[in-house]
Amino acid sequence: MKAKSKFDRQVAASNERLTAISPKAIDWAYRHLVEHWAFRTSSGNTTCGECGHKFHHKGKGSFVKCPECGRQLKIKDTLKRKIEESTYFSTLEAIDGLQVQRVSLLSVTYKKGEPKKVAFVEIFRLWLNAKGQTALTSKNRTLGHYLDSFNWASPIELKSGISETHFIISNTYVYPRISLIAELKRNGMTNDCNRIDCHPFRLMKALMTDSRIETMMKAGHFGAVGYFVSHNDRLEQCWSSYKVASRHGYTPHDWGMWSDLIRLLDRCGRDTRSTRYICPADLKAEHDRWLDKVTTAEEKRRAKEQLVRAKAKEEDFLKSKSCYFGIVISDKDIEVSVLDSIEAYQAEGTAMHHCVFKCEYYAQNDSIILSAHDKSGNRIETVEFSLTENRVIQSRGHCNTNTKYHDRIVNLVNANAHRFIEAMASA
Repeated sequence: MKAKSKFDRQVAASNERLTAISPKAIDWAYRHLVEHWAFRTSSGNTTCGECGHKFHHKGKGSFVKCPECGRQLKIKDTLKRKIEESTYFSTLEAIDGLQVQRVSLLSVTYKKGEPKKVAFVEIFRLWLNAKGQTALTSKNRTLGHYLDSFNWASPIELKSGISETHFIISNTYVYPRISLIAELKRNGMTNDCNRIDCHPFRLMKALMTDSRIETMMKAGHFGAVGYFVSHNDRLEQCWSSYKVASRHGYTPHDWGMWSDLIRLLDRCGRDTRSTRYICPADLKAEHDRWLDKVTTAEEKRRAKEQLVRAKAKEEDFLKSKSCYFGIVISDKDIEVSVLDSIEAYQAEGTAMHHCVFKCEYYAQNDSIILSAHDKSGNRIETVEFSLTENRVIQSRGHCNTNTKYHDRIVNLVNANAHRFIEAMASA
């Protein structure tokens, strides 16, 4: 891509002036970011993937130390003779007043009887200036199924913009020895950015463009920085609450849960600047309490909306079912009566914790719903009687379970099936 702006021309010029990645950075990535393997057979013969040394080991642990090179190795019980490991890593450098994240691919091949082979290639660079402008220089991407489908032989040159692919790949560990532009240092960026759980480039851009992230960074709230850089859409809603909590010395152990608490409080109409609500001693318990309140309110809202929709069908319900209203079937302990209104269906479903209302049984023309209860009025089971089969097709207790009265209720209603036929005939 040809440079079109002053910033692009500056990036293109600085891109040419960058030197090779430090061998120390490559060695750090190899030592910390890939597994170091020991091949072991069932007989206990073990081969160090690092130096190729062969020794005998029958221990039960997952790791072993090579007696030759001293490397701590992870044991892999296998007959394979070759294992390949690869990882991305980044280095952060400052050049010509620009900050650049250089992303590289490290590949390691372990082969039995041979020293390990390390291959390294730099793939692309993400650029940032003090104004928050960004640019990309990268090897060419090729058409392929995988994200890292690059033309490895192509040069690293200016591209039109940072794609989502480049952002995903660049979310990697950073070599801890970094150089920063003065503006990033001023805004609180430190050398150990690996302790902040977020995308390193997004972190640097946020520090250059969002004073709220800078405030959190300088306050040492690295958990908050990591969370809100990754969830920037929630920062606006939580910022006022954060300032109040920070002034009172409150630091939640889980910023994601705390952010959810603030949003739950807002939905419940509570003051999200009051320390009474936003600085709980037990964050999880308070989060769960307000979640229950929101869930309950949401269930009530949905039930109300469903009742409104159901009432629209009330005329058809009364037309098809009113002839059965008033039918009561009983013995000395049990009384079974027809549900005679939309509200009765809703109350039955709510009390018995089943779907007689939500699944709109009131709209089924070929069945009648009855409620079985004892002489004290306590609900026992909900009964569906089929008008086409002239029998009970299901009877459900609390949470769709059968009670000890189940067979008795079914037999009682079936013995009075003629009453439904008579009611239909007289309609």
